[in-house]
Amino acid sequence: MGADPVLFRGRVASQHEIHPGFFWLELACPPGIPPTTPGQYLNLRIDSDRHLFRRPFGVVGERRRKGEVVLELFYAVVGSCTAAMARWAPGDPVDCLGPLGAGYAVERSRPALLIAGGRGAAPLLYLNQRLLEAGHPEVRVAFGVREKGLLFGLERLDPERLLLASDDGSVGFHGTVLQALEAARPEWLAGEPVLYACGPEVLLAAVARLAEARGLDAQVSLEGVYGCGVGLCRGCAVPLREESRYLMQCIEGPVVAARRIDWECLADG
Repeated sequence: MGADPVLFRGRVASQHEIHPGFFWLELACPPGIPPTTPGQYLNLRIDSDRHLFRRPFGVVGERRRKGEVVLELFYAVVGSCTAAMARWAPGDPVDCLGPLGAGYAVERSRPALLIAGGRGAAPLLYLNQRLLEAGHPEVRVAFGVREKGLLFGLERLDPERLLLASDDGSVGFHGTVLQALEAARPEWLAGEPVLYACGPEVLLAAVARLAEARGLDAQVSLEGVYGCGVGLCRGCAVPLREESRYLMQCIEGPVVAARRIDWECLADG
């Protein structure tokens, strides 16, 4: 984790629906807020008269400029909270808590292979940016979606180091992103890369199995609902493989070494 999280009031700088039901949101925030590490998140209060708990959103990017910090978020409308967010307009105030959680811990001496599934590309776009800014020698991105229209942020990625896959074959490799890697870019899995993944649980579990089979290190960003963001409500407990306790995603994650998670137990609910 980085600096301690803070409560602050942001405002909507811009919001665009880039695909039906999918929104790119920019928040203008006070200049003194702590820097955000790729993989960390904000907890936003939305329509507080109806919803007691905040909702977590991963950060896509951070721009610091004179007088303010602009934080970028990407989300889909999946319920009443996000439906309320979709109605936000420029200038609307937003009650924020963050940055929260543990982000990706980069291994700077080893190749980086970023594996994204759908909306899971959001924190990996930010990680890719930071890796390139730091002069990381080898960064590659594998990005899988259900269909072409769900791709986003491609203008931020190097097409020479990008592998696309889609379940319906509308773009890139016809199949899952891991099938694409093993069939079309097996060399990307050579040289002991570190795998940095984010996406649905089924993808993260598959990344964990791939890493174990090939003797690779993998870090995965778990997806959960972090009502408190500080480990009190216990609503984001995750079973561990070799520890007699549960991990609290909101403070010990969302980014965790894949080998620590008991994926079979997690899948069983």
